[in-house]
Amino acid sequence: MAIPPRAYQSLPSPRNMAVSHPVHRAPSNFDEGFSEETQSQPESDVELDMRTDAKVPDAVDQLLDVMENLTLEQRVNVVRQTALGLSPEDQLELANSLLALLPTWAKQRASAHLDSLMFFDPIAYLPFELVANVLSNLSPRDLLNASGVNRAWRERAQDEELWRNCIAREGWRVDRKKMQRYERVRGDRRARQSKATSKSGSQILARKDSRKRRREEAFSESELSRRGMDGSTDECGSSYAESDDDMMDGVEMQGGADARGGGERDHTQAELRAATSSHLSPQHDRMGAYPIRRPRRDFKLAPTEFQGELSLLDNPDSKLSWAYVYKKRRQLEKNWEDGKYKMFKLPHPQFENEGHTECVYTIQHTNEWLVSGSRDRSIRVWDLATSRLKRAMTGHEQSVLCLQFDATPENDIIVSGGSDSWVIIWKFSTGEIIKKMTDAHTESVLNLRFDDRYLVTCSKDKTIKLWSRHAMTKTSPLLPAHTIDHYAALSKTDLIVEHSLLATLRGHHAAVNAVMIHESTIVSASGDRTIRNWNLHTGKTVRTYTGHTKGIACVQYDGRRIISGSSDNSVRIFDAETAAEVASLTGHTSLVRTVQARFGDLAIKTDEELHAESKAADKAFYNAVDAGMESARARRGSPRNAGSSRPDKMLATGTKVPPGGGGSRWAKIVSGSYDQTIIIWKQDRDGNWTQRHRLHQDFLLMGRGAHRRTVPANALAQPANLNHLSAQALANPNFHAHGAAQAALAQAQGFLLQAQSLTNAQLPGHVQPAQVANMTAQQQQHAAQLQTLQQQIAPPALAPGAAATAVAAVQAAHIPGQTATLTPNAQPPHPPTAGTQAAAAHAHAAAQAQAQANRENSNRVFKLQFDARRIVCCSQNRVIVGWDFANGDEELGRVGGWFEETF
Repeated sequence: MAIPPRAYQSLPSPRNMAVSHPVHRAPSNFDEGFSEETQSQPESDVELDMRTDAKVPDAVDQLLDVMENLTLEQRVNVVRQTALGLSPEDQLELANSLLALLPTWAKQRASAHLDSLMFFDPIAYLPFELVANVLSNLSPRDLLNASGVNRAWRERAQDEELWRNCIAREGWRVDRKKMQRYERVRGDRRARQSKATSKSGSQILARKDSRKRRREEAFSESELSRRGMDGSTDECGSSYAESDDDMMDGVEMQGGADARGGGERDHTQAELRAATSSHLSPQHDRMGAYPIRRPRRDFKLAPTEFQGELSLLDNPDSKLSWAYVYKKRRQLEKNWEDGKYKMFKLPHPQFENEGHTECVYTIQHTNEWLVSGSRDRSIRVWDLATSRLKRAMTGHEQSVLCLQFDATPENDIIVSGGSDSWVIIWKFSTGEIIKKMTDAHTESVLNLRFDDRYLVTCSKDKTIKLWSRHAMTKTSPLLPAHTIDHYAALSKTDLIVEHSLLATLRGHHAAVNAVMIHESTIVSASGDRTIRNWNLHTGKTVRTYTGHTKGIACVQYDGRRIISGSSDNSVRIFDAETAAEVASLTGHTSLVRTVQARFGDLAIKTDEELHAESKAADKAFYNAVDAGMESARARRGSPRNAGSSRPDKMLATGTKVPPGGGGSRWAKIVSGSYDQTIIIWKQDRDGNWTQRHRLHQDFLLMGRGAHRRTVPANALAQPANLNHLSAQALANPNFHAHGAAQAALAQAQGFLLQAQSLTNAQLPGHVQPAQVANMTAQQQQHAAQLQTLQQQIAPPALAPGAAATAVAAVQAAHIPGQTATLTPNAQPPHPPTAGTQAAAAHAHAAAQAQAQANRENSNRVFKLQFDARRIVCCSQNRVIVGWDFANGDEELGRVGGWFEETF
């Protein structure tokens, strides 16, 4: 039946109409104590109000008469069409008035229907594999946010494979064997504890009387650990505690920083979580998605150390939680960013006699061991857990200049090279010599590297030599192709013994200072200012890299980039395929002797992705040039690019890696120099490599303590004052005695050098110009005091010219790079007498002795190495110094040892 148009159009607004339904009166019932109605109470107060004798407008009355003859579907249609003509506010009022008519059970169904329209929980409906695939694309921060929705979300967001994937996406690689070893040790220990606890618990229960036990006695230890110390649990079934470690440091949930502050940000998040989790339909409950009925600011999201268990007493075979491992690695990286570390040195301060007796030229370390080689001709193996000497080995006749070791049982090897031109192969576990190659080179062996196939050495004799690690046949694919004919004619047997010379590479015109091997490529750096890329199968130079203006001291190659340090005081990064320089890092004031880089993108970025980044930078560069920008390559005297991808800074195009070399967010470069400092380099947002931290060994070697010194942000370290020294020295009646004079002069010169190093170093950004001027004035004051002191302690028999010569000689001996010179005014006016000659000879001998002492105490960095946890370096000082970024945290130190350092 059609609806009369006029009756439909004359409907008043719901705001001004009284809603009514036809009243169906029940037949008369004489037994008023009994009713056949299914509802014993009126449906609602609103219905009672509508059953009054209120006047209904005639138009509405006519419409109701018409609707009595309509079907249910037609009536619903009328209401829908009516609602479509209303504003959203009027629609809401109409819906509220209709909902008010419903009984409780119908309201529940309506609420569930509204939930299905407003909220869709994919966890409850989608397959597990599909949910895992979706969550695997979330960042760690997003996973933490997802884990706070409800129990089902938390279980999926804390899936171990998800967090293992997070570790892999950061470019970190874990040594699973070390983790399994720790799991076994902890499991055995917890099993013994559980057995002991169970036995003692049985004895206690046997002695219990019938008295009512306290609540803490009513639960087992494992149940108390699940409930928390007060026996309470949150509504997700997890224990909670007010703790600063509730969240993942560095990857907290949105608003996590204000979790206990009650800020607006936290309040909004709590309301959102409560709204999302408290409107779940009955079907959600049946799927196991139990809602959080009220927001909890003490809701604990911190991962436990072991998977699925809050107490190992329940399951000694539990595996380590990948979320826990990820969190600890992030905390380590944060310590690197913030410069939080604890310094240490070898030998241990209480066992100084275990150390080297002369300067240490080379080191290598793992998480457990460190091996060092020294000018004292010895190799020493150190236990890093105790800082104690494990073993000392001798076999070289001169200084040990380079070494590498592998302590794994399948290799168990140390290889060393020295100034005696020898290469010695040792057994790591016992220290015995396996082979001594006394004819390896004709001059000093400056560097060596080995892998599972080859040993590569380089020398001052300008050659690079390739040796076999293991025995092989003449048909082995490991035998370089260009040597097959040579070995076929040389030997009648088909076997080539281990540690045999396979090839000699020649091409450098000066000493080869450093060498690297990666797959079938050998990279070498030389004093001839070039880096060469060799194909070990052909023995030919594939590519030559130029750019350094002085000799090159160190090199690293990861398959994509070459990083080098040079006497021109710079660190440079080259694209390995195109030989273009993509970054130049300047900050050191002397020879960069050692460098190590970790870009961390070999496992997370393909060569094609890096090339795409490079092409995008090239496109921006050419667009800028077309727009009128002057290229940095066209500007004479423009500074080298530190890695910026800005068009006005770029110096190279057409490379396979982007400006700066690319890398993950955790990429870092660490360099050590003859300027006695170590610089940690990090990339900024533009890709520039900037100095993040500058480390000094003096903080430990000069007795300033093992912990990093805390300096106010607006303060500068000031050098020692010479005023007290001068007054004390001049007050001494025996001051003019030669020994005291030389000691005072050496101390004064040390203070002056300290002042010069502070003013010459790159200062932090917070330093004000007034502070720099103050330090410069103090340096000048120290220099004047030193000159006065030199004049006062000069021997009386020494003529002015001889005195100037002696002072210049002492200064030249103490200050690297300074030579003794005489000005015209300093020439002796008369020929030297026998007394003045003797005094000059005595001063020269004292200068030589002082120079020797200065060399022994210098902190020129020779070699450094870093991993996820530590930086360790050796220098001209015979003490080995390290910086531990676990910063005294036992858990960080343990987890940091599980990671393998990658390029």
